[in-house]
Amino acid sequence: MLRVGKREVVVIAFAVAAAMIGGGVVTAQRGGNPSPDIERLQAAIGTAPMVRVADIPGDDHALQHGVFVQELQTGDLCVWDAPSASSRQRQGGCNSIDDPLGGSVVSANLAYDGGPEIEKVRDARLSGIADSDVARIVVVMSDGTERAVRLSEAHLRSGDYVAFGYRVKRSDLHDGIGPVAVVALDASGNEIARQTTGIG
Repeated sequence: MLRVGKREVVVIAFAVAAAMIGGGVVTAQRGGNPSPDIERLQAAIGTAPMVRVADIPGDDHALQHGVFVQELQTGDLCVWDAPSASSRQRQGGCNSIDDPLGGSVVSANLAYDGGPEIEKVRDARLSGIADSDVARIVVVMSDGTERAVRLSEAHLRSGDYVAFGYRVKRSDLHDGIGPVAVVALDASGNEIARQTTGIG
């Protein structure tokens, strides 16, 4: 988990993990100056176009966000949760464009404000991409129930995927129910991949 001020960001399943908050890439390093690779990645993130591939619906307390993809000249593919394509407040991460799902068929990020107890989380969002063969994505909650997630086709230069975004219901958070896993299902309803979120 990366902690930045009052905002806590969980970045999972990315080989090159990064959270972009207020225009700066925050990485899990020991301190000091960033490495040339990180500087090159940060520069590429700052200039590459952002392509919206899915929506994260808003509610009475939070604005709609989008799921955006960047295909970088560094050979990385980044997936971000952001209010808009021009926003400098992005949460997500990057993987090699040759393996954007990190060896799985699904790669998801969880971003949340507040916590760490679920009842104290004010807003929680899941976003990510999956292999185009994935027929359904469900979010498994800490009480064992599931939430269906809408999929959108994402046709990128690097290949065809499905993208998704989900905002956890405030009523769930208030009741202490949080998302514990993102599950990918095939057309027959069989589970083909599961990624835990690190919360709950």
